[in-house]
Amino acid sequence: MEIVNKKKSGKKNNYLSLVWFFLGFGLFMFTRSTLFVPISIVLAPIFILLFMRSQKPGKGIMFTLLGFCLSIIIALWGLFDFGDDTFTLIFNIIRSVLLAIALALPYIADRLMYNRVKGFLTTLVFPVSATALYFLNSLEGPFDGDGVFSLYFIGDLSLKQLVSVTGLWGLIFILSWISSVISWGWENEFQWNKIKKEIAIFSSIITIVFVFGGVKLSPFMYSDDLKTVRIAAVVLNSTDKKILNLENILKNKTSSPFDVTMLRIENLTKQAALGGAKIVSFQEYAIFVEEKNKEKLVEAFQEIAKEHSIHLSISYGVFAEKGEGENRHTFINDQGEIEVNYLKRYLFGLDPFGGEAVYVKKGPEIIPVVNTPYGNIGISICRDMSFPPYIRQAGKKHVDIMLSPAFDFPRGKGHRYLMRAIENGFSFVRPTYNGVTFAVDYHGRILASKDYFATSNEIMYADVPMKGKKTIYPIIGDVFAWLCVLGSGAFVVLSIKGRA
Repeated sequence: MEIVNKKKSGKKNNYLSLVWFFLGFGLFMFTRSTLFVPISIVLAPIFILLFMRSQKPGKGIMFTLLGFCLSIIIALWGLFDFGDDTFTLIFNIIRSVLLAIALALPYIADRLMYNRVKGFLTTLVFPVSATALYFLNSLEGPFDGDGVFSLYFIGDLSLKQLVSVTGLWGLIFILSWISSVISWGWENEFQWNKIKKEIAIFSSIITIVFVFGGVKLSPFMYSDDLKTVRIAAVVLNSTDKKILNLENILKNKTSSPFDVTMLRIENLTKQAALGGAKIVSFQEYAIFVEEKNKEKLVEAFQEIAKEHSIHLSISYGVFAEKGEGENRHTFINDQGEIEVNYLKRYLFGLDPFGGEAVYVKKGPEIIPVVNTPYGNIGISICRDMSFPPYIRQAGKKHVDIMLSPAFDFPRGKGHRYLMRAIENGFSFVRPTYNGVTFAVDYHGRILASKDYFATSNEIMYADVPMKGKKTIYPIIGDVFAWLCVLGSGAFVVLSIKGRA
């Protein structure tokens, strides 16, 4: 009779493991940008952890890697299109598999160490490992810096204020810890007498995080000086209603029709100035020109800025006769004087396989800052915002407003890199082709937003604070993330001792 019960129990556990597997990885597909449902960031890890912990290490790791590979390939299918079907297919599969392995590492670490650590401390194995491994993965890519992990930037605005101290990594830790605690409670059958002390400790820490954010957002923390400047974010609509293929443009060195494009830029700048804008910022790659026309182009920009008495922020591509081209962001004052001629630092793609990195030269690792009547203006371009250590320069230099024009590839669906504003205490304006154009203040409040596909209007206006806020993150940097790296190492030592 006892043997029969064991068999029945074994079957039940097997069925339950299957449920956890399909629930976990089914939900995990919705943690990706193409299918993003924010709550899945917390829910998916619960079931994946339950599944892994119910399996022997070897079997659990094998099936978990399989689950991650399948869910990522399905979720990101067709995300990147380089024009060549064979290359696109191979690129998408290889990228998805590599990303799946990177995302699976914290779960594998948890499975190998979970039973070797005692008590409530076990709930910290997964969040510490996730924070450490995702942080190390982000330092120089290969997955767009922290772009892949920025999806963890979810939740109430008061919770998000945590990043002003810890960077994105504190938020990853908290959300991963919630998943781990729920899994731990589940394994303890949610018996209150067993878990009440630990839940009280956990709840207290979460409450402190929310209180910190609430105080930071309260009216008492605002200064009396709330002066704003009107900024126009301008995105040129495609004339043929088709999205420009950036890869083909760079590869074939396809210049924009100069006179037609410049007339559009001038007319939109004039319209923005009449609308009260003091700063006009255009999308990344607003125009493409050959190197021989670069001087003529910049002189035309200077004339436009001077004629309409506005500060002009404009990004453009330059094709060299030989060698690599340029992706520039030029900032010109209202007297027509060039203040900054910035060359993009972090290029999209991977040399020699594809993207900007193949065709465009990399700029120096310096964020330029311009002192204007409207505050200190920081200058960057698109993917630059994916690297926290790079953008921390802006926080250290007391940037008040960051202008970062973008050309999203693939299509952007959200307010990308919004957390950079909270981390560094600056307001952030991102004119975006093929994505969402937006402006936020230093607390991450959205001041204005425009989806490229939802409106034909090419200009978005936002009244942006002229003064930023000091935050802790630019001062201490990624201390929290490095502490998690050390903590992960400590768990490895504890697990080895536990095995002995």
